[in-house]
Amino acid sequence: MGRLGFFRREQLAFEPVSEIDWIVAEPANYDPYLFAPVAAGIWKQHELWDGTYTLDDLLDVHEMMAVKAENERRHQEMLDMRRNL
Repeated sequence: MGRLGFFRREQLAFEPVSEIDWIVAEPANYDPYLFAPVAAGIWKQHELWDGTYTLDDLLDVHEMMAVKAENERRHQEMLDMRRNL
């Protein structure tokens, strides 16, 4: 995948599906988008501001987490379908 330009990103080719209706608790004192890689255990908190990563890295890690979650969902769906055969 080539870069499209400064901070421009290609759209993912899938839409995440949520089959459960529930209300998400939102943080009041930090940016959940910025801290998502920390919460996932991928980055350390100090790396958010010490220059280790760039904004482009943040966009990449969010794409990586979205693709991983979608692949895990698809795998679970396949296992559920096989179980029901």
